[in-house]
Amino acid sequence: MCVTIAAMSFAQGLSMAGSAISALGALSQGRQAAATGKYQQEQAAADADAERAYAQIEAGKIREARSRTQSAARASVAASGVEVDVGTAELINQDIFASGEEDALTTVMNGATRARKLNAQGEGYAISGRNARTASALSAGSAFAKGWRSTVRPGGEY
Repeated sequence: MCVTIAAMSFAQGLSMAGSAISALGALSQGRQAAATGKYQQEQAAADADAERAYAQIEAGKIREARSRTQSAARASVAASGVEVDVGTAELINQDIFASGEEDALTTVMNGATRARKLNAQGEGYAISGRNARTASALSAGSAFAKGWRSTVRPGGEY
């Protein structure tokens, strides 16, 4: 009888130890998933900042090209003997300016839109990581409860 009780206690101990290891493993996976989600969120934020910066640089290039186009148009009109600040010549200059600025602003807005999408994606990564951490805590609790339950004999005896 003593051997049977000792064997049962040893088996119960092993069951509890296995459950504890399972619970710790689940918690570790959850922490890792949360850390990965946070890293991915930070990376997406960095990518969003880069998108905004790139859009500003491209807008600057568009504005420079617009200025060169305006200068070339003014030089061409002036070379033909027409006054550059009145009439059709001025309208052409205004149109070049407006078109160039529209292109530059569109580039900036597109960069901002891409950045917002990246930030939203990053937030999704963080939420996913937090959810995985929560799920792992629940899984750990379940594993521990199952292990404890396996040590209780029918009738509620230990």
